[in-house]
Amino acid sequence: MKKKATASFICLMMVFGLASCGSSVSYDSYDLGEYLKVGEYKGLPVSDYTVSVTDDEVQTQIQSTLEAAATTQELDKETALADGDTVNIDYVGTIDGKEFDGGSAEGYDLTLGSGSFIDGFESGLVGKHVGDTTDLELTFPDDYSSEELQGKDVVFNVTINSATRQEVPEYSLDFVQNTTDFDTLEEYEADVEKQLYEQKEQTEIDNQKTTLWSELLEDTEVKEYPEDILNYYIDFNSSQMDTMAEEYGMSRDELLASYDFGDEDEFAAVNEDSSKLRVKQEMLIEYLAEKEGLSYTDKEKEEAIKAYEDAGYDDKSIELQTGRNMEDYVHIELLYQKVLDYLLDNAKITEAADDEASE
Repeated sequence: MKKKATASFICLMMVFGLASCGSSVSYDSYDLGEYLKVGEYKGLPVSDYTVSVTDDEVQTQIQSTLEAAATTQELDKETALADGDTVNIDYVGTIDGKEFDGGSAEGYDLTLGSGSFIDGFESGLVGKHVGDTTDLELTFPDDYSSEELQGKDVVFNVTINSATRQEVPEYSLDFVQNTTDFDTLEEYEADVEKQLYEQKEQTEIDNQKTTLWSELLEDTEVKEYPEDILNYYIDFNSSQMDTMAEEYGMSRDELLASYDFGDEDEFAAVNEDSSKLRVKQEMLIEYLAEKEGLSYTDKEKEEAIKAYEDAGYDDKSIELQTGRNMEDYVHIELLYQKVLDYLLDNAKITEAADDEASE
């Protein structure tokens, strides 16, 4: 499926948002005040927020926890199949008594109620039992994907080899006491509510930071781009296209077309715009960090590196995807977080917009 190309396309080729645009090219030799005209960043207005958690949200979260704790049970021959059960089946499809291509399989796993087969197939197995063989007399829909089968009557001979069912535990005091550190349902539900509140609150705080950063970025002018850093990004992004094309078994032109780039000139324009945006962001991060004395500790750096390594990213994979080694990648990300914290700490909090006024 084609994706419309935008100025942010190059960053989207990678995996970590702004952090994936981190740079090992040092800005230490630049007086960034000569390259940037930075807008006012203290006292920026940002709306306050309110957070609440409903009883329904608490119960929904509890139900999700129960479902995550579900166990898989093998069904015996006496248990009737129901929607949600997973069956292993052999089936043979015939039209006018003759098998047709793609209409038969052995050892096929199917979840009843999933809508994977034509109407009547899965519902026809509900109520049956392991070991049963049944004929399902059905009709392919008129808009079926295969034209030669559209509207055709079909008989599927189905044998149910085995079946499993997800057994979701009941919400009870026993469940809470056996799976958590809480002694009562009230204590457990209060903790669920607290966690949901904290998650919502963090989302609102992140939204405030994003709003402040976007406003400052918009209000900052680049007077000049460091030519070597900008060219580095442009070259790296272009080489990434070659790498992607090779991995996907496509030509570079085919890959560009799949992202709706008309030609190399159009890609080059987007590449330049995207690279300039990266450099602008990085310069602004480094500028504010230096001006306001923002820094991170060795412990924070070590913890960040470990988090990426635990997620399966080593120095080589980070460099292949971003062109930066792990330490440089983490450097710009940690500074970015420090800058966001600073902007919010020094923001002017305004009243949250009235719900009716916003409608």
